[in-house]
Amino acid sequence: MRRVLIALGSMLLATGCGSENKAPEAGSVGIPLSMSGNQSGTAQVSEGSAQKTLSQYPDAVRQLLQKANAAVVAGKNGVAVEALSQAISLSSEDASLFRMRADVYSLQGENANARVDFSTAIRLAPNNADYYNYRGYFLMAQGLTKEASADFEKAIQLNPSHAAALNNRGLMALTNQDFKSAEADFSKAIDGDRKFADAWNNRGFARLKLEQYEPALSDLQQALRIQETYVTAWNNCGLVYMQQEKYENALKAFTRASELDPMDMRWLGHRRAALLKLNRFAEAQKDAAKLAWLEQLNQLSQQASRNARNPAAWIVRGKHLMIGSQYGAAVQDFTRALIVNPGNTDALTGRASAWMATGDLQKAMLDCDESIVVRSTQEAHSLRGDLWMRMENFDNAISDFETSGRFDEQVAVAYEKRADDRREAGQADEAKTDLQRAQEIRNAMVDKENSSKPPQSAEGFDPASGDGARRN
Repeated sequence: MRRVLIALGSMLLATGCGSENKAPEAGSVGIPLSMSGNQSGTAQVSEGSAQKTLSQYPDAVRQLLQKANAAVVAGKNGVAVEALSQAISLSSEDASLFRMRADVYSLQGENANARVDFSTAIRLAPNNADYYNYRGYFLMAQGLTKEASADFEKAIQLNPSHAAALNNRGLMALTNQDFKSAEADFSKAIDGDRKFADAWNNRGFARLKLEQYEPALSDLQQALRIQETYVTAWNNCGLVYMQQEKYENALKAFTRASELDPMDMRWLGHRRAALLKLNRFAEAQKDAAKLAWLEQLNQLSQQASRNARNPAAWIVRGKHLMIGSQYGAAVQDFTRALIVNPGNTDALTGRASAWMATGDLQKAMLDCDESIVVRSTQEAHSLRGDLWMRMENFDNAISDFETSGRFDEQVAVAYEKRADDRREAGQADEAKTDLQRAQEIRNAMVDKENSSKPPQSAEGFDPASGDGARRN
């Protein structure tokens, strides 16, 4: 899919290209909320199309474009729109500026404004095939297939070898299940640009649908030679192998797709299907568990999106992300909770846990300290004790563990570590006391474990054993 095309550095006015199944190239569950995120692909510039570099703009316009670009990178799309509007006021006949602002409007979801700007760009440069392709792709994303098709046709009329427009027209044919026409358009796109990974992938997918498995596999492998991290091409390779009943190969392909984009349920579901075909049921069950986790995450994401001003929605989602080891995204969610409810102790403690998991102990400590200042809780003291342990400050660790009322193996280790320090410092009696305390904690843990076991209901029969076997 098309990236925002205020390109970093060169400001090339590149042509967007789409891929029917294209997944996000980066597996992230942070901002934005949507699990699929902003889908993206490789921007393509058609040969012979007019290109304009940043240096070709007047100084004042160039400075505004740099400001807009920095704003988009920072996620401040409103600032980018303002900067581009100022640039347009200085150079109101420059179609490229309207095209760029249309991209930012599209990012903001202001589709009506985006469409107006795309159309203005075309009015100012009616013979520019790229602009028709841009607008067509935008319209296709809005589900306006008739209008999109007309734009792709116009782009191809202006430039019969326009690879991106041919590819996008092929996508329209795929949507209509006209696989032969799609294959033909993708072939023309490849002829126009032999390094067009999307077109190779898309033709491979069309040939898969036409049950031409070996040619399909050849196309998909070529897409991967061009771009090894192309997630959808790996997935489509797996689908071909499944049709050929080459389940080990399919598993490898789906596994690679899942490695590249671990948060997409599609690849994981396909991987599980391959595992089941190989009778690897334990591994398939693990994938099923992760699928369930992802499904719940999707539900929590929707709830948080609907209740963005409710800190509890972000905290619950953050805790779920922690379960899935998505610590960076969890930090984002706990931070969102704190933005709408500063000083929320659950959010502070949750974020401290996430910081600790990422290895940023100083930030974790700051959040723990703030949480305890707001309201002293057992959870915050326990977590801060773990942080002191990581920092090898055993006095403070033990103090926080005792305040939290926590007594487990970690606490016993803290006493043992402090005993070592005291012994080295010549404090033999204090070291002995710490070792005794460590042993007392372990004895208490054993007693608690024994007391929690259910009594035997008959001689030689232990329900806790799980198999109900009689011991002689």
